[in-house]
Amino acid sequence: MAEMMMDESVSINEEMGGDASQAMMQPDDDIRIVVMSRLESLTPDELRKLDSLIDGESARILMKILPELEDVINMVASQVQQQPQMGALAQM
Repeated sequence: MAEMMMDESVSINEEMGGDASQAMMQPDDDIRIVVMSRLESLTPDELRKLDSLIDGESARILMKILPELEDVINMVASQVQQQPQMGALAQM
Protein backbone atom coordinates (compact mmCIF):
# COMPACT_ATOMS: atom_id res chain seq x y z
CA MET A 1 0.00 0.00 0.00
CA ALA A 2 2.79 2.44 0.87
CA GLU A 3 4.45 1.73 -2.46
CA MET A 4 1.22 2.55 -4.32
CA MET A 5 0.88 5.83 -2.42
CA MET A 6 4.45 6.82 -3.27
CA ASP A 7 3.90 6.22 -6.97
CA GLU A 8 1.71 9.23 -7.70
CA SER A 9 1.50 8.43 -11.41
CA VAL A 10 -0.99 5.59 -10.79
CA SER A 11 -3.98 6.00 -8.49
CA ILE A 12 -5.28 3.21 -6.30
CA ASN A 13 -8.42 2.99 -8.45
CA GLU A 14 -6.34 2.75 -11.63
CA GLU A 15 -4.22 0.06 -10.00
CA MET A 16 -7.33 -2.00 -9.12
CA GLY A 17 -9.03 -1.57 -12.47
CA GLY A 18 -12.55 -0.44 -13.34
CA ASP A 19 -14.59 -3.35 -12.02
CA ALA A 20 -12.73 -3.59 -8.72
CA SER A 21 -12.84 0.14 -8.10
CA GLN A 22 -16.61 0.15 -8.79
CA ALA A 23 -17.03 -2.75 -6.36
CA MET A 24 -15.20 -0.74 -3.70
CA MET A 25 -17.88 1.96 -3.98
CA GLN A 26 -20.67 -0.41 -2.94
CA PRO A 27 -21.89 -0.32 0.67
CA ASP A 28 -20.53 -3.08 2.89
CA ASP A 29 -22.70 -4.60 5.62
CA ASP A 30 -19.76 -5.06 8.00
CA ILE A 31 -18.74 -1.41 7.67
CA ARG A 32 -22.38 -0.35 8.05
CA ILE A 33 -22.54 -2.20 11.39
CA VAL A 34 -19.32 -0.53 12.58
CA VAL A 35 -20.60 2.93 11.60
CA MET A 36 -23.93 2.35 13.34
CA SER A 37 -22.18 1.08 16.46
CA ARG A 38 -19.91 4.10 16.57
CA LEU A 39 -22.81 6.49 16.07
CA GLU A 40 -24.74 4.79 18.87
CA SER A 41 -21.79 5.46 21.18
CA LEU A 42 -22.15 9.23 20.69
CA THR A 43 -24.10 11.24 23.23
CA PRO A 44 -27.21 13.14 22.11
CA ASP A 45 -25.21 16.38 22.40
CA GLU A 46 -22.44 14.97 20.19
CA LEU A 47 -24.99 13.84 17.62
CA ARG A 48 -26.60 17.30 17.56
CA LYS A 49 -23.20 18.94 17.17
CA LEU A 50 -22.26 16.58 14.35
CA ASP A 51 -25.54 17.24 12.59
CA SER A 52 -25.12 21.00 12.93
CA LEU A 53 -21.62 20.83 11.41
CA ILE A 54 -22.47 18.76 8.33
CA ASP A 55 -24.34 20.55 5.58
CA GLY A 56 -26.02 18.84 2.63
CA GLU A 57 -23.02 19.16 0.33
CA SER A 58 -20.65 17.79 2.97
CA ALA A 59 -22.99 14.86 3.60
CA ARG A 60 -23.00 13.99 -0.12
CA ILE A 61 -19.19 14.06 -0.20
CA LEU A 62 -18.96 11.90 2.92
CA MET A 63 -21.31 9.37 1.29
CA LYS A 64 -18.88 9.07 -1.63
CA ILE A 65 -16.15 8.14 0.85
CA LEU A 66 -18.36 6.01 3.08
CA PRO A 67 -21.42 4.83 1.10
CA GLU A 68 -22.73 3.06 4.22
CA LEU A 69 -23.72 6.49 5.52
CA GLU A 70 -26.61 6.60 3.05
CA ASP A 71 -28.53 4.06 5.12
CA VAL A 72 -27.78 6.02 8.28
CA ILE A 73 -28.89 9.28 6.67
CA ASN A 74 -32.07 7.68 5.35
CA MET A 75 -32.84 6.32 8.79
CA VAL A 76 -32.31 9.72 10.40
CA ALA A 77 -34.26 11.48 7.67
CA SER A 78 -37.26 9.27 8.41
CA GLN A 79 -37.10 10.50 12.02
CA VAL A 80 -36.87 14.16 11.00
CA GLN A 81 -40.64 14.49 11.13
CA GLN A 82 -40.41 13.80 14.85
CA GLN A 83 -37.42 16.15 15.33
CA PRO A 84 -37.68 19.04 12.85
CA GLN A 85 -34.59 20.75 14.30
CA MET A 86 -32.30 18.30 12.49
CA GLY A 87 -29.79 20.01 10.17
CA ALA A 88 -27.92 18.59 7.19
CA LEU A 89 -29.35 15.11 7.44
CA ALA A 90 -32.82 16.54 6.98
CA GLN A 91 -31.68 18.30 3.79
CA MET A 92 -30.75 15.09 2.04
